[in-house]
Amino acid sequence: MPKDVAGLLALFELRQTDDNVWEGPQPDTFFQRLFGGQVLAQTLVAAAQSVPSERIVHSLNAYFLRPGSRDEPLRFEVEVLRDGGTFSARRVVTKQFGKVIFQLNASFQEPEPGLEHSALQPWADVVSPDEAPSLHTVLEQQFGTHEELLREWDALDVRLATPPMVNHLGANMRAWVRTKSAMPRDPILHNAVLAYISDITLLSTTLVPHQLQVTSPNLQAASIDHSMWFHRPVRTDEWILYDMISPSAAGARGFCRGRLYQNGVTVASCGQEGLIRVR
Repeated sequence: MPKDVAGLLALFELRQTDDNVWEGPQPDTFFQRLFGGQVLAQTLVAAAQSVPSERIVHSLNAYFLRPGSRDEPLRFEVEVLRDGGTFSARRVVTKQFGKVIFQLNASFQEPEPGLEHSALQPWADVVSPDEAPSLHTVLEQQFGTHEELLREWDALDVRLATPPMVNHLGANMRAWVRTKSAMPRDPILHNAVLAYISDITLLSTTLVPHQLQVTSPNLQAASIDHSMWFHRPVRTDEWILYDMISPSAAGARGFCRGRLYQNGVTVASCGQEGLIRVR
């Protein structure tokens, strides 16, 4: 995966190959299959290429249909569903080797004023970013050294804001996250990186009660679907608190929800169901 922010941004330098068709690059990766957040973020950027630049994504719904391969460029085929007065809707199928591996529906809106309220960022028991241990440190303490694995997300600074816990609401995990260096101002890139970030630790929350991690040798884990809502402008090179909760796991599937806060207010929400099959 990208070792720095420049490498992360390079993923979003798509090449147009036909009308409403783009092709995306691949990073080197330790994993045998592509990281789902990468596919999600690149597909979102492809959808945005066909939308007027003043319209910003406000929601997406996606399905991971097949594992992505690191040996073949991604092909993004964008379908223009509608361009209304203030909203645009797009459907994208992402392909490799002629087969669909991922499907995304996204809606974009031209910014406009309106009614506002927001859930406030939780502060109780949350350690500040300066005091929070890095995710690398926590994983090494719990599961031993995995140097190649830990380098996969070196473009990001991820720190554990509270210890993972289980209570009457489900399994909970909170993390501070941002890119390790400055990002361009383009809101498309910040939303793409936010989508990328949203897939990093979310499914892991479903494993907190079971003392497993997504790389455990007896576990088959994979994202099945992912939905996301972008409520407010965000800067991914500034600290974001990612509050994740898993209210249920059953049928070899884990369900989790996430809320992302910046400057005390909610900037995005997401939900995901994933395969967590014990072999």
